[in-house]
Amino acid sequence: MKIEIIVKNIKDAINVLLEKETGNLARGLNELNISTHLAFYLKPFFPQFDVDPEYNGDIDKPNDRKALDIAENRMMEIGFKPNENDNYKISPDIIIHRRQTNDHNLVVIEVKKDSHTRKHKEFDLIKLEHLTIDFLGNHYNYKLGIAIIFGTKKNTGKYDIRFFQNGREFLEENIV
Repeated sequence: MKIEIIVKNIKDAINVLLEKETGNLARGLNELNISTHLAFYLKPFFPQFDVDPEYNGDIDKPNDRKALDIAENRMMEIGFKPNENDNYKISPDIIIHRRQTNDHNLVVIEVKKDSHTRKHKEFDLIKLEHLTIDFLGNHYNYKLGIAIIFGTKKNTGKYDIRFFQNGREFLEENIV
């Protein structure tokens, strides 16, 4: 599936969410509520893939759980205390993939509300960098990583979106 089509489909699903879940956004409800609804609205746009919220499975790991190796200095830069082995268990907010393999990882999405702290938003960006590239044992290689920050309360209806490919952030017009 071409990146342009993926991006269009995701934006269309976001627009459905903004239309149908305005009340939840205006009330500033939980991020999990927002991301689960978005996953539901994404499914019709990606019928040949599984769309899973909070999916932490990793068929290629002995414990079947997703984890990323993230350098200590990256964690310290954003104000997190690094753990002793630089390995962090993760559950991406939404993934578009085929289950039972890491060979068809299409999109990974991290969702935040505008009211979240800067360090938690930054941690999502670091995760997206690592989930879209194969290095240091991070083997997921999602074709596209997306960070979405949804406006809540007085900012309902607004959102900011950032794109990642090959471990780097790109402007939408530069995605290939």
